[in-house]
Amino acid sequence: MRVDQTMSAPQYAIIAILAIVLIYAIAIALLYWLQGRLIYPPERLRRGPLRADAKGRIGYVRVRAADGNELVCGYAAPADPLRATVVLFHGNGDDLSQRAHIAHALLEAGYGVLLAGYRGYGGAPGRPSEAGLYADGRAAMAFAAQHSQAIVVHGYSLGSGVAVQVATEHPLAALLLEAPFTSVADVAAVHLRWLPPLVPLQRLVRDRYDNLSKIGDVRAPTFVYGGDADRVIPPAQFSRLFAAIRAPRRLAIIAGATHVDAWECGGEAHALRFLADVLET
Repeated sequence: MRVDQTMSAPQYAIIAILAIVLIYAIAIALLYWLQGRLIYPPERLRRGPLRADAKGRIGYVRVRAADGNELVCGYAAPADPLRATVVLFHGNGDDLSQRAHIAHALLEAGYGVLLAGYRGYGGAPGRPSEAGLYADGRAAMAFAAQHSQAIVVHGYSLGSGVAVQVATEHPLAALLLEAPFTSVADVAAVHLRWLPPLVPLQRLVRDRYDNLSKIGDVRAPTFVYGGDADRVIPPAQFSRLFAAIRAPRRLAIIAGATHVDAWECGGEAHALRFLADVLET
């Protein structure tokens, strides 16, 4: 007697469904477990001590977060004690030295600068996380408040998440956001379009940095800018975040600028003009 070993159409359908479910489960698991490496690139975390110097004018200071984590920051006082100090929060692939060109321009304009360090970056102890970076941001703000009567915050890319958070907690003279996102989940949705549409990104992303839900609580005059050629964070997110601001606001979309050079491509002039309008009039 021969046994018919061919599968029926329903059996094929069941196997196909099981395969799809398996791929779906693997995609969710990979996203959940690897998201930390995507948000905080490990090659950046392995770097040694950072160079925060901007033409010899910035020195190292050590700042301690509330949980005891010690951070290395770069600091230079303003030329006039009455001028503001700008606290700069860098991006996930940056370090202090890569914000030094902005710090130098601000120093030339007479402002003080504090290049805020993060846990886990540049040899600093600890592992980065949303809660951890917020704690680091608060420590930087406390240091700045001890040395300056007026504080401006500048947040770039991932640093925009830290900047928006501290701006909801501290009175600021102004807030500058370079290439900001609405949330990490929204950025992930843009870059992970290959995922099955049912993958719940909003629930899977642990470190959300949900700027859109917080920006309405910011009372400081806010300047948002970024490049129209940004392929990391879509310019539409700049505009959406800008639309949710309730404080005095200004937006500049820099023609031809990418994710990494909006300051150099015209953002500097816009930012300095905004600070002059807000702080000096």
